[in-house]
Amino acid sequence: MQQNWQVFLTQQGATIVNNSVSHFNALEMELEYSNTTTILCDLSHYSLIRVTGAETTNFLQGQLSNDINHVTDTRTQMSAYCSPKGRALALMRIFKFDDAYFLSLPSEIADKTISRLKMFIMRSDVTMEDVTEQYFHFGVSGKEAAKNLKNALDIPALPVNPDEACDANDLSIQKLAGDPERFELFGSINNAIPVWEKLKHLCQPVGQGIWNLQGINAGIPEVLANTSDTFVPQMLNLQLLNAVNFQKGCYPGQEIVARTKYLGKLKKRLYLIEIKTNNSVEIGSDLYESGANQQSIGKVVLAEMSSANTYRALAVLRISALDNQPLFLSDKSGPQLTLLEMPYNLDEDNT
Repeated sequence: MQQNWQVFLTQQGATIVNNSVSHFNALEMELEYSNTTTILCDLSHYSLIRVTGAETTNFLQGQLSNDINHVTDTRTQMSAYCSPKGRALALMRIFKFDDAYFLSLPSEIADKTISRLKMFIMRSDVTMEDVTEQYFHFGVSGKEAAKNLKNALDIPALPVNPDEACDANDLSIQKLAGDPERFELFGSINNAIPVWEKLKHLCQPVGQGIWNLQGINAGIPEVLANTSDTFVPQMLNLQLLNAVNFQKGCYPGQEIVARTKYLGKLKKRLYLIEIKTNNSVEIGSDLYESGANQQSIGKVVLAEMSSANTYRALAVLRISALDNQPLFLSDKSGPQLTLLEMPYNLDEDNT
């Protein structure tokens, strides 16, 4: 997190932990804000990578699971970077801004991901650089998020559908999936304080946990250090989230991903769950089914506290294990899981 920006947020009442905003207020208050008003969140826990050069499009097309040709000034996309075995090493959002491609992904896996990608640039005319401290990254969400964004920043029109984007007032504004509606904003770090000052009059600042929780409720996975190189994209429902293109050319792991679609049967997939527990729920924790089977039937992908002693989580589970409920966290004597309805249809190809 850029030092002057961190000082400013601290002066605004933010508690900073590991270069990201933990909270502004107590969890109960921030949860209430997220249900009743428009919230504003600093997203410094994501890194931003700028990719430039004459061969950038071809390079990214040969590395990622989605069709980079669909990324435009008005269209963003999610995409996975996979190992040769077809497992997702990283999941990122890709967009165009300031005449360049940008990759947004969790900071805890950014360095490793970019180092690996750079190995394959070789002599191509491609430059990748970490520009996280040169740009701000905000999240705005709420039932009146679009209205408040327009009024605060004097923007005539905003993207309407998920994965749509617009450039306005030196900002990139992107619509994400989820209810209430969610937007991400990017702009020069030099404008971070003026933009925040305008937004805070119509939005309530909150910590990153609230933003993460909304992503969980929207059924949108992330790949973090404890789950990198663990799941093929379909296990994370990426084929349902427009993050995999099965018509594009080759990329690392493409053969495995395609085989899962056309020749195999998906045995695990992503589900939304709730867990009643007094202890924190760790990402990567194993899950178990009732009965004699002693092997793990899945893992926690994301988790955030949603109320006192309750967590919401996304978990990859073996589909057949749903017939052997109850399911448990960590071991068969651990807290029970409650399966919740996903916010999008799972009854599609690859099920």
